Formats: sequence, C-alpha cells, structure tokens
Amino acid sequence: MDLFLQMGHGMQGVAKELIKNQGTGTVIISPMNIKPTSIVKFSNDIQKLGGEVLFDPQLYYPRKFQKNLMLYDYWPKGDFTALEGGNFEQLVSKLSKLNQDIGTNKMILPAITTKKINHLWNKIQKICIEKADDYAPDLEKIHTIALSCEVLEDEEQIESIIAYAEEWNIAEVYIVCEHPQKLYLVDRPLWVTNLLSLVAGLKRQKKKVIVGYASHQLLCLALAKCDAIASGNFLNLRWFQPEHFVTVTDNTPSRRAIWYYCPQALSEYKIPFLDIAKRMNLLDRLEPAESMKSKYCDMLFSAALPSSSGFTEKEAFRHYLYCLNVQCRESVRETYHETRDAHIMMLQTTEQLLNGLNEKGIKGQNRDFIEILDVNRAAISAFDMSYQFPMEQEWNSL
Repeated sequence: MDLFLQMGHGMQGVAKELIKNQGTGTVIISPMNIKPTSIVKFSNDIQKLGGEVLFDPQLYYPRKFQKNLMLYDYWPKGDFTALEGGNFEQLVSKLSKLNQDIGTNKMILPAITTKKINHLWNKIQKICIEKADDYAPDLEKIHTIALSCEVLEDEEQIESIIAYAEEWNIAEVYIVCEHPQKLYLVDRPLWVTNLLSLVAGLKRQKKKVIVGYASHQLLCLALAKCDAIASGNFLNLRWFQPEHFVTVTDNTPSRRAIWYYCPQALSEYKIPFLDIAKRMNLLDRLEPAESMKSKYCDMLFSAALPSSSGFTEKEAFRHYLYCLNVQCRESVRETYHETRDAHIMMLQTTEQLLNGLNEKGIKGQNRDFIEILDVNRAAISAFDMSYQFPMEQEWNSL
C-alpha cells in the first residue's frame, strides 16, 4: 500500500522535501490551498523531483461558500440544482483543460458528498464518467466516491455502491468519507468495517482504490488490498470533514500544540509527556524502530530534554508522514492471512506498550490509540468473517 500526500495548508514544502528524498511519490493537489496562478509551477516542481500530481476538484459541498475554490473557473457559480442533477458538461470540460495544463496522467472526477445511495445517485455517477470520456479521452479517470458518515454506517448502502460500481467504465476510484461524531480517530467499528468492505468489493472488480483524508488508523485497509491512502500535516488532511470546505472568518490566534507520532504505539504525544518519559527513563519506549528513524525526530532522543531539543511543528509533520509512508509499505504481506495476522500482532504489541505507558501517566490524550484498539480489532474480525475466503483466493490478482 502506498502513501499519497494530501495537499493542504503548509504542505507544499513538506511534499517537495519528502518526494525529493524518496525520488518518487504522488501528491493530490488541493485547489483550496493553492492559487490558480501557482498551480502549474508547483506541479512542474513536483514532477521534476520525480513525483506525480493528481488534482482533486473538491466539489464535495458546492453550496457551501469557500472563497479559494471560487477562484477557479471550473467552480460552479450558480444553478446548483442542475449540477446536483448531473449537468457536468461544462464542469468536466474545464477540469479536463486544467488537468492537461498541469500535466496529470490521471483525472480525478468531481463528486458531491451523498447522504443516500440510490438509482439517481448511480445515474449521476455514470453521467460524470461519460462526460469525462468525451472531454478527456486521453486521460485515465479516477472516479470520486464521497460519502457522508450516515452512508458509511449502512451496510446495505455500501453493498449498493459495490453493485453500482460494477457498471461504471472506470479503472480507479478515490474514496473520501466523513467521520462520525466529528472525531479524528473513529470509535465506531461498523464505520471501519464498512470501509474495509467497500474497498474490498471495489478491488475484487479489479479497480484500483485510493482512500483520501486518512490517518494511521486506516493502515488496516491493507487487509482489503487498498492501493493507497492519502494523508497530510494538519488533522483536516487526515480527517474528511464538511467544516474544512467552508470559509470561516476567525481572528482568534492559533495556539497549536506540537505532537510527536510514536509509530509502534499508533499514538501521538505532546512534547511535555516526552519530557516526563525521559525523567522516568521510559523515553526509549517511544523511540521509533530503526526503519522509521530519521533526522526529523532524532533530536528528541538525544541527551537533551525533548522540549529543549528544537523539535518543532515542521519536524513533527515530516516525521509523521515519513513514518506513515514506511508503515504503509510494510502493511501488505505475501498473503491475506499473513497481512491479517501482522495487523492483529501490531495491535497486540501496541496494547502492551500503551498499557505500560498509561500506567505511568504517559498518555496521548485525544490522540491516544488505547480506546481505538478494540475498534480496529472488531472491524478486522468482522471483515475477516465475511471476506477471508475470497481475499485469500484472489490476493495475488487484486
């Protein structure tokens, strides 16, 4: 499974640095966070470094006001009812031209976030795909499936998506899903299970699948042979939420904490908790494995106190994405059973580590994975019950 970089505020420098270091990679451009006059140059810069670019139209909530999206000429200025009814001709035509200008090999098709899967929804998806074939015949298409949290918690609607998608003339899909209860780490096993089922159902149709706005919680999508997840620096790039696509005037000064991601704990910690871990001679438990060590976090584990080490938000973001990239690459094994067992073992190891840290008061607060362990365990167990046989049989062809 690959890690794509979900672009957003402050991600341009991060993306260039990580792709330069890796010599490869894919970024999903956010028009909300880059001006139309800058997009060609940024795309060229990424491609020169060995990376690839995709453009996300971000048409998820067209009736909401987002001042930056409205700067693009493809963005609808009115007649939303016609758009919601499937009138994509002008939109797709302009998106085709934009994708050609920035040199993409694949075109992400627009989609409005849906709260109901039915025949009308399917009809609109097919119209969009057909119009894209008309206006961009030379580009491969990636169709967007944008779902509300209500849809993702409804097993019947997930089955309907899989059945409808079999009719689509499309080889790749891009899934984005709202989180329930406005939580960064999802605490509902059914939401995770249904996402696993959706990915597996699409993969069994020989479609490639990208899941956007993802965090480390979705490493479990490797069990469904997901091709890539996309993630970024701030939480709004690891968590698909309607509020992210609305312009809000807020002059309150930002007071963000700096978080360190501990990959073996699947948790993030504020730096003061690393200080106390050092005081208690427990800091080595939070140090990443050799494969995930890098210049971005080395200073935290030197002789100095972590809070005086110079570890800033810049290093924190790069460290998170560096580790997640390694975890994605290591998440898929030779067989389905090996992949499943590796994830179950990872959760067991994580639980042992977190129990020991929590007993000493070293906690990740709202980013601690201790409460999410059983969520992912239950989701994996339910998915395994339904998909074990077909996934094992078809693993090498997915």
